[in-house]
Amino acid sequence: MQSKLIRILALTITVLVSFDDSFSQQKTKPSGKPAKPPEIHATSKPRLTPPTGPNFYLEAIADAPNQYSLLLTDANNRSVAGTFLISQLTIFHALLVAAKEFGETNETAGTTAKPVTTRFKDKNEPSFVVDVEKTATHSRFYISMTCLAGKITIDAGAIKRGSKDQGKPLFLSILSRINTVAESQ
Repeated sequence: MQSKLIRILALTITVLVSFDDSFSQQKTKPSGKPAKPPEIHATSKPRLTPPTGPNFYLEAIADAPNQYSLLLTDANNRSVAGTFLISQLTIFHALLVAAKEFGETNETAGTTAKPVTTRFKDKNEPSFVVDVEKTATHSRFYISMTCLAGKITIDAGAIKRGSKDQGKPLFLSILSRINTVAESQ
């Protein structure tokens, strides 16, 4: 009886060992050539580099009606992102428009040596502040945003008062994008 039990046990171990060996070995076809690492081919597309300097991003949040994600990046590539309701962006839009209108006038303009700064903010909405720094001929805009992720102030560029060609300061790009959002509501 013991010898029969030993034979069954030995047969079971043999089957298990051969079964394990057959699965642990991969069947591959031997090739005469050694394997080469994949080659990297140069393409005609230019290499993309991340944006640098002051920038912004504003998009609607897909699953949250009337909510937008706003990202501001300063000259040191430090970014702060926040989520805002359309009502908050409407106030931000009003601040930007008032700052632009003020920046285009010669009212309370300073000198190149001593610029005068005027602040635009809403007492009920502390998330956004727009500062206009005026010299004799130029107005420079600074935008501050405060949210749960932190606080950031960016230099949004300058315009030359009285000039028809203002270039492309970031301030005007932000105002244009906020206009689009405000008009879509």
